[in-house]
Amino acid sequence: MNESFLSYLWKYRHFNQDIRTESGEQLTVFHPGNQNTDSGPDFFNARLRIGSTTWAGNVEIHLQASDWYRHGHHTDPAYDHVILHVVYEADRRVYHQNGEPVQTLVVRNQFPGWIYDRYLRMMMNEQWIPCMNQLHDVRDHDFSMWAPVLALERLEYKTTGIRQLLTSCGNDWDDAFYRHLAGCFGFKINSLPFELLAKSLSVKIIRQHCESLFRLEALLYGQAGLLDTEFSDEYPQELSREYRFLRAKFNLAPVSGSVWKYLRLRPSNFPTIRISQFASFLFKTQARFFNLLADGSLKGVSGMLELTASDYWNTHYVFDKQAVRKQKTMGDLCVKLLIINGLAPFLFFYGIEKNQSGICEGVLNFLEQTGGENNADIIRWKAAGLPVDNAMQTQALLHLKKFFCDKKRCLDCRIGRKLLVDNG
Repeated sequence: MNESFLSYLWKYRHFNQDIRTESGEQLTVFHPGNQNTDSGPDFFNARLRIGSTTWAGNVEIHLQASDWYRHGHHTDPAYDHVILHVVYEADRRVYHQNGEPVQTLVVRNQFPGWIYDRYLRMMMNEQWIPCMNQLHDVRDHDFSMWAPVLALERLEYKTTGIRQLLTSCGNDWDDAFYRHLAGCFGFKINSLPFELLAKSLSVKIIRQHCESLFRLEALLYGQAGLLDTEFSDEYPQELSREYRFLRAKFNLAPVSGSVWKYLRLRPSNFPTIRISQFASFLFKTQARFFNLLADGSLKGVSGMLELTASDYWNTHYVFDKQAVRKQKTMGDLCVKLLIINGLAPFLFFYGIEKNQSGICEGVLNFLEQTGGENNADIIRWKAAGLPVDNAMQTQALLHLKKFFCDKKRCLDCRIGRKLLVDNG
């Protein structure tokens, strides 16, 4: 038994119909109160009737009544307005500071035992998710009704890092967007090297050279530490000469070329290709975030991500090593991931900061109209029978797995709570 389960019982009133306080008075719960996740009593503003008296106030949850004293509530004024102490065991009488007894509800044997049995099975389940054995009982609409809320929570979670990034950039939106999207171009495996690259090369320098795609590539490849060798091909030789001039002019310090990862990557995902495509994006947008807002929708700016690496890469994947001719265009899946993980969270954050709800709503609507990811977690959710029809749903499922299933927060999960009480 734990306090989380007791709080769940209280919040959703999973008690026997006839419940009485420890002193024997009839207890009627009009409203259990609003659950508090900060310091202070566990539930605020509950409304109860104890005997013939109606009360409004706070409720505290403990495994044992003596926890009231162990936690120092008897000397804390924040607990003076507790009207009910809900405990699993009443091992001690509890009093307010003024000497008045605290009304106590002992919940042991006051709830259906099968609910707790199901809860324990979920907590002890070592499968991919705690409710793996019961998930087939979940109907599509049970999740679909919750998916927009989860997707919104995921967007809000992502804004935390963007807010910190904007602060570190001195509230320069262009610089923050440039560095944020650079990390996204790394597609997890090379996300950190891309972030280091963008941090080493300010957007102000980038903007001074947006009239020339070649100079942008020279800056990016040079700062990536990929031009510090002797080349046979003319193109990397020209990049090296240009970069040496720009490095001296701006006193630049490149990152180490050893940070880039190639192992277990498809050649079209090599950092050499992605850097060229990133340069193409900066060239298209002139490295200005607000150029993306002109259309006012993600659908419009997604065309900015239809990127192709420069001509040299049609016959190369790395410098000085020729390959079969193939145009290195950003694939549909990569464009989708850049929108979902790059553009959408940043635009959503901008909408919050500027109090433009239309932008936030537009991001959610776009995700609902966009096909979702197809990674390992989504494949498992799909096999379990949950809908994965669009990006809003897949983002919701990724958030559900990370913040509910992995932490075994089944009592906070709408699906988990439903499985606990259905067909009891």
